[in-house]
Amino acid sequence: MAKNNTAKDPDKAPFGKLLAWQTRPIALGSITIIIAYFTNYCTDTLGMAPALVGTLLMASKIVDGITDLLAGYVVDNTKTKLGKGRPYEFCVVLAWACTVLLFSASPAWSLAVKCVWIFVMYTLVFSIFSTFLNAGESPYIIRAFGSRVAVTQVSSLGGIVITIGCTVVSITFPILMGQLATSAKGWSTLMLIYAVPLSLIGMLRFIFVKEVYTDQDAVSDRVSLKDMFTMLRSNKYTWCMAGVNGATQFVAGLGATSYYFIWIVGDIAKLSFLQMFTIVSLLVMLTFPAIISRKSANFLIGVGAAIGVVGYSLNFFAGANIPILVVSSLLAGIAVMPGSYLRTVLIMDIAKYNQWKGMPTMESTAAALANFFGKIFTALGSFVLGILLSAGGYDGSQAVQPESALTMIRLLYSFIPAAAMLLMVLCTVVYSSLTRQMPQIEKELAEREANR
Repeated sequence: MAKNNTAKDPDKAPFGKLLAWQTRPIALGSITIIIAYFTNYCTDTLGMAPALVGTLLMASKIVDGITDLLAGYVVDNTKTKLGKGRPYEFCVVLAWACTVLLFSASPAWSLAVKCVWIFVMYTLVFSIFSTFLNAGESPYIIRAFGSRVAVTQVSSLGGIVITIGCTVVSITFPILMGQLATSAKGWSTLMLIYAVPLSLIGMLRFIFVKEVYTDQDAVSDRVSLKDMFTMLRSNKYTWCMAGVNGATQFVAGLGATSYYFIWIVGDIAKLSFLQMFTIVSLLVMLTFPAIISRKSANFLIGVGAAIGVVGYSLNFFAGANIPILVVSSLLAGIAVMPGSYLRTVLIMDIAKYNQWKGMPTMESTAAALANFFGKIFTALGSFVLGILLSAGGYDGSQAVQPESALTMIRLLYSFIPAAAMLLMVLCTVVYSSLTRQMPQIEKELAEREANR
């Protein structure tokens, strides 16, 4: 990684720049938090069957088979005065605009119109705008901060800032949802309350963080479709990293939390109380840089996932017991943090492995595959939620749910996400062989550079 004249020490991330970097993830992460309530909005406000909603969201992800890899190809070949990944930051405003529209359907519309509206808006949010934001993320951070040390600082310590920002949304949204989301108009008002400020916050990264480093290997080389497919065929570690992201997003896509607190706990407002304890999980993130210096990001992700298996399993036995739910929530929060915030560190290793094998680095393509898996598994989570709720006899129009539906909600909030965490553990076990190879890979790449 070479420095432009304006770049400083690549191992030091200036505090102001570190803070500015987190603004767009807060804005986009808030959409992910809010979208977890979308199935509830469709079933209880629009009167749609949960299985139909799950099928629509799953169908939307078919588009991602094209857009994710297309976005990776486009970003890998982007060369502008603004940089490689930075030009795509404007998509955060468009993503929020479509999210507002997604939650603005009318119950009076016909079922066909509702289905088309949901499919189109959901596809724009996640298959187009979020796709290009995520595809540009890895090349942007690598070229903005320059080294694995700085990227780890930004991803872990900066992740605390993201978590705090998103926790504010997690805490306030259920409260305002209980007050405003009693009608279709109330849902639209609720969305605007979050969309306007978060769209503005999301653009702060573009304004204050520039790309100041260039990758010499990729300055002149154009990434071809053949290069992309060669990497997908020969680099198994890319698939492991994608699996980690997919497992994390499957849990997010399940969106069973609101159902659990409405029907098992009996009060959606208590979810806000639970979200307050997320702050405690932030203390764990302070240890990330030290652990990675001794072990690796992959090791930390694997340990976190193993903790998540325990945490999510506890939910099945919690019922309405808030202390047990707090403990399980803390363990689950610890589980997803490494996989959520340290993915770029894995991508840097994958890029070096590609370079070592004589291919372009292709950070965006690697990230695109992870994003593709993430979206497919998010949709799969929504699909599983809808299918299992329907199988359990759930009916959002009823004041009382059958015991079979309540049992299904408990499973969706416990053992099913625990199984996803177990998949993540298996992915990190396979990926660990690359971690062991990295010192030799970096040594050989340095020798090649010195001999040029």
